[in-house]
Amino acid sequence: MLLIVVGRLVLGPRMGDLVRRMREPFLLAFSTASSEASYPKILEQLQLFGVSRRIASFVLPLGYSFNLDGTMAYTTFASMFIAQAYGIDMPIGKQLLMAATLMITSKASRACRAPRSW
Repeated sequence: MLLIVVGRLVLGPRMGDLVRRMREPFLLAFSTASSEASYPKILEQLQLFGVSRRIASFVLPLGYSFNLDGTMAYTTFASMFIAQAYGIDMPIGKQLLMAATLMITSKASRACRAPRSW
């Protein structure tokens, strides 16, 4: 809701048009539990809204790649569980280093799967 208010301040009355255009792609992403499934439709609707294809094709994959908190958290917790199961000592410094490393690699895991439309 906060994003809609901020968007209204920036876009003015065009914000309503953008929300209407994004309704179908957002419902598709929610119902399939995959934002990647809605990527082509979002790209199409943004172009109809007036965003150039070049800009949208750059910004959308960038947004997808920085939205990987779940991947990073899962791999961190799984690694810590395995270390505990095998009795490997993991002081806080090692845990933080592992979390930082997995944060960086989770970005790469999305980059390998990001849809290409350019």
